[in-house]
Amino acid sequence: MTPGTLRVAIDDRAIEIELIGGGRWTLPVGPLTLVERELEHASRPAPEQLTNALGIVSDHLDDVIRESAMVLDADPVIATGSHAISLANVELGTDVVPDGYALERSDADEVFRTLVAEPIPERLHNPGLRPEHVESIIGTCCVVLAAMRRLELTHISIESGTI
Repeated sequence: MTPGTLRVAIDDRAIEIELIGGGRWTLPVGPLTLVERELEHASRPAPEQLTNALGIVSDHLDDVIRESAMVLDADPVIATGSHAISLANVELGTDVVPDGYALERSDADEVFRTLVAEPIPERLHNPGLRPEHVESIIGTCCVVLAAMRRLELTHISIESGTI
C-alpha cells in the first residue's frame, strides 16, 4: 500500500481504519454489532433501524475525521475482511472477487436496497451469499455505505480473495 491509502478492515465487532503514514483507529462497531444492537436481529429491518445503523458508523467516522481530516483525501480506499468480500460476492453473484475489484457506490446502494427488502429465508437464495453471512450482510452494507457516504467515495476497492 502506498502513502495515502486508507485501509478499512471490517471485522465482526470492530472496524480497523489505517491511513498509511497517517494513523490508525478502531471503531467499536462491526456488522455483528449492528445486527445485535441497531438492527435487533430483524429479518427485514425497519427504515429507522437502518438509519440508526448507518448513523452510528458515520458518527464514529466523524470522530476519525476530526482527529485526522487527511482520511478524506485518502486514495485508494480499500475494504478488507470476509464481510467486505461477502458484499462483493453478492454484488458479483459469485464466490470469487477478481483482483482490482472496485465496488461502485451505486451498486452498493442497489445491493443494500435489494437485501433489506428480503426476509432472511429469501436472502439465502442470492448468488454469492454464504449462509454464515446471511444475517450480517445487512450490517456489512451499513458499514460500507456509511463509509462511502461519509468519505464521499464513488467506489471502494475490495481486497480480492475467496472466503
